[in-house]
Amino acid sequence: MAHRSRKLKAKSSKPNQPHADATPDIPPKPLEKKQQGSWLSSTLAIAILSSSVGLVIAFTWISIVLIWNPEQASWVNKFLPAWAKLPLSSNEPPQTLPQIQSQLSQQKRVAGETIPLNEGDNSFLLPVFQQIPYCQSDCQEVVELRVYQLSQDLEFQSQPEKYYRLATQFPITGLEESLEDSTAERQDTNTVLPLSEVKRFEKDAPSPGVWFYVRGQRQEKTNAIAYGYIVYYNPARTNLQQMLTWKSPGGQLPKWQEVTGGGAKELVIDQTVGLEPQLSVYQVKSVKLYLNPIQLEAIDLNPPALKDSAFQNALLIARSGLWTPAFEWLKFIQKQHKKTLPATAKAQIDLIRLHSQLTKTQAAKIWASPSQQVLAELIDGRWGKALKVFEASPQNVQEVAILLKADQGRLWNRTVAALQVNPDRPEVIAWGALILAVQQGEERANSWLKTQPKISTATLTYIQGLLKRLNADAV
Repeated sequence: MAHRSRKLKAKSSKPNQPHADATPDIPPKPLEKKQQGSWLSSTLAIAILSSSVGLVIAFTWISIVLIWNPEQASWVNKFLPAWAKLPLSSNEPPQTLPQIQSQLSQQKRVAGETIPLNEGDNSFLLPVFQQIPYCQSDCQEVVELRVYQLSQDLEFQSQPEKYYRLATQFPITGLEESLEDSTAERQDTNTVLPLSEVKRFEKDAPSPGVWFYVRGQRQEKTNAIAYGYIVYYNPARTNLQQMLTWKSPGGQLPKWQEVTGGGAKELVIDQTVGLEPQLSVYQVKSVKLYLNPIQLEAIDLNPPALKDSAFQNALLIARSGLWTPAFEWLKFIQKQHKKTLPATAKAQIDLIRLHSQLTKTQAAKIWASPSQQVLAELIDGRWGKALKVFEASPQNVQEVAILLKADQGRLWNRTVAALQVNPDRPEVIAWGALILAVQQGEERANSWLKTQPKISTATLTYIQGLLKRLNADAV
């Protein structure tokens, strides 16, 4: 019994002593954490794989370019330290300027005058010319633009002469004659017009970078028509870019000037013909392209930048050539929308203002010829003043009749546009009737007069009197 009681006692005391092999309970990890870790691992693996594939493709592309056309990959050196730069021009060692000129001469080409690209002589643009066959004057044409940079090789830096490497080159082709002349008789010609001059814009050109014009010229009757390209050099990419083709019937060179305000300069191409002003204005705009990060964008009057009927009417008459009436209208609209006027609308107003300045100046002159005086007044929208010149003498009537007969639609378009926005203009109706009478006969003019919705009996009688005088004096 004593032995059994000792066993029971020992058994009963066991729960009060911890077991040597016992471990505390640890709760299992939540399932969400396992899934999150798995998702992060997968995403990281996919990102690494995608990056690796992208790098492989990029290096493969660069390798192909380096094999077939290493000069196109010159931009890679911009991101490499000096010791790691790629020997892109290893097949053509650095040369002095006389050596470059001699090499071009052996290729039957001529090196033009160098144009510095910075304040020192570390880089320059070199126009390359070739002889025009069967030519009697101005017998060299531009065929290529090259950019040379001072060699950074130590073995050449120690030389007394300066050695240069070819950084980039850009071929230049002449312009097709149809681009420069829109007359019907020249549309079927395939003549290529040569370019004979390369100049840097020294004043007002925007920076960074360097702007050039490549120019040619041809004579047509009494006009020396200028034409060519605008070229931009991007020093950050060592790249030449052709920005646009230009022409000027009056032989005017492109120029940079501030048109829209804010300090930025715009490129202005003067395409004026006679007394008809025509200015193309281009703004420098950024684009998301590596080699060509900017472009020239023309200020266009169509479509109107404001959904406002008065603004749209003003642009309608501006497109017809009535620059000053349009601008006077727009000045009032601009005051109303001073704080909400978008930049595109302001640019359209500034383009119209630029044209109005020219037409105002022309109309303010005293012209020796009555017909020129009438033309200048009509172009500026001074309908009443033009009528006074017309009525001043029988000689004036004859001269103006010849002017109206030769009109190819410019004066008629102005008349139609002016009446479209304001049909209650007796002096405008009078010029419409005079144009029709000269070009299509008095009967046609009278028929047109009857269709005018706002014409009064007094106005009709007055204009019919002008038509009779036209027939009597314009013999």
